[in-house]
Amino acid sequence: MTTLKNHMNLKTSPGSLITNRFSRHPERYMEIFRVLRKYKLHHVAAEFGMTHQHEEENELMLLDGHEEEEDHAADLAAALEELGPCFIKMGQLLSTRPDLLPAHYIKALSRLQNTVKPVPSERIIAIIESDLGTPISELFQSFDCEPLATASMAQVHHAVLHDGSEVAVKVQRPGVRQQIEIDIEVLHEVTRFATRYTSFGARYGLEQVVRELEHSLNQELDFRLEADSTRLIGRQIADFQALTTPTVFGNYTSRRVLTLSFVHGRQLEKVSRSELNSLDSRTIAKELLSAYLKQIVIDGAFHCDPHPGNIFLADDGRLALMDFGMVGRFDSGQKDNIILLLLAFSERLGERVADTYLDMIEIPKDVNRRAFTQDVCALVSRYHDMSGGRMAIGTALLDLTRIAKAHSTPVPTALTLLGKAMLNLDGTIRVLSPELDPVQLIRDYMINVMKKRVSGQLSPGRIFAWVLDMKHLFENTPRRADMIFDKLANDQLTVRLEVEHLDDAVESLNRAANRLSISMVIASIIIGGGFIMEAWQKMNGAKRNGRH
Repeated sequence: MTTLKNHMNLKTSPGSLITNRFSRHPERYMEIFRVLRKYKLHHVAAEFGMTHQHEEENELMLLDGHEEEEDHAADLAAALEELGPCFIKMGQLLSTRPDLLPAHYIKALSRLQNTVKPVPSERIIAIIESDLGTPISELFQSFDCEPLATASMAQVHHAVLHDGSEVAVKVQRPGVRQQIEIDIEVLHEVTRFATRYTSFGARYGLEQVVRELEHSLNQELDFRLEADSTRLIGRQIADFQALTTPTVFGNYTSRRVLTLSFVHGRQLEKVSRSELNSLDSRTIAKELLSAYLKQIVIDGAFHCDPHPGNIFLADDGRLALMDFGMVGRFDSGQKDNIILLLLAFSERLGERVADTYLDMIEIPKDVNRRAFTQDVCALVSRYHDMSGGRMAIGTALLDLTRIAKAHSTPVPTALTLLGKAMLNLDGTIRVLSPELDPVQLIRDYMINVMKKRVSGQLSPGRIFAWVLDMKHLFENTPRRADMIFDKLANDQLTVRLEVEHLDDAVESLNRAANRLSISMVIASIIIGGGFIMEAWQKMNGAKRNGRH
């Protein structure tokens, strides 16, 4: 912190420095700087203006862990909340990156709230009528002007349809799209500058963080996508009796308006321990974890934010999953790797965890694979030793990304999304059933999935093809082996060796050999010339002596 504060003795103010460097949206830059200064974080902004610092001075966020840093972490979270939805979402993304931030920053950012002042009801009604093309009185029997919840991106109102159905109407706040577009552009400008001029920006892939943020916000800004995701997750968990999702009312949904069935209940984090115990919460927790494992490794699409604030305990005793603005997706290859990764974690197979992770990425040439594997093995062992039978898979996965970054290996976006989902899920499982061992359940579930996958591939057609392949192999192997041994016995076996860039290597060797040959010739001439000169001098000396 001392190093950062010392940079404030600039000839111009940090705000002027920033707006001079990034002039496309100077008013927004000044607003950002005002908020940073309010929470005494403006030294971070000033640091971006410096282009000549030492490497260790450029690592803006890797602070020194003093007691005051917990206060700085809370101040950073408060500043992001005040700056609006784009920065709140960025804080939520950064809370999944232990390779970038210390633990107390991760903790502070993971608790980010986005409650703000409500938008006046007349403006909300105008958006509904504009998007749905119908007067509010024709859409709803009643509409409550007081919002149920307010956030930086949207607010939710209770309403009743003309058929008597109770609904929750989520309405996007006016101007939020334009503000997010400006903030995304600002963040792109800042991260481009940081990547070019600071080791921190280049090393930790800040531009990738902003691209992920932009993708996430683009999804959340279109409520039709959230409606589709709500339907999708609802179908995926239909077989789990303890779980439910709201019903989407498609005729009352648009890009800025989302209408869902109203869920009577309370946020899980507000339910007492005694009430949860009366509901057999252990069984409910098992169903919840199994449902998410199914989403991840079978369906390939999963809810990214299963924290207790996004899960309601409905009055009928079921858990209602809410808020599907962000859904992670895996392709078939990624699903297989995730199965192996989670199973290896649960079985304490550190080397397998490392190998599976490296299979998921394009490995840089300079990576020390042995050192990476050793660090991963230590990570897996540490979590098993410290867990007391209850390992936090989400935290372990995020720490795996931190190790990957320390070894300069890429971090797949899918893995950070999975880590975030599992981290949130672990918190929910702890609320429901603190004594439940999720590792054992994950192990059993993954083994069962692998058994089903293998048995599903053993169809009569596949088995017949496999038998034919084996028959062909056994029939031809003796003959081909006999041919090889016969050629070997008669000195007829030729091995063709292809070496990458061999021609270039041969050419280099030829040039080196030519230079060596020329050098030897020249050396021979010089040495030989020396002998000749010596002999010539002796002959001349003898002739002169003879004359005398």
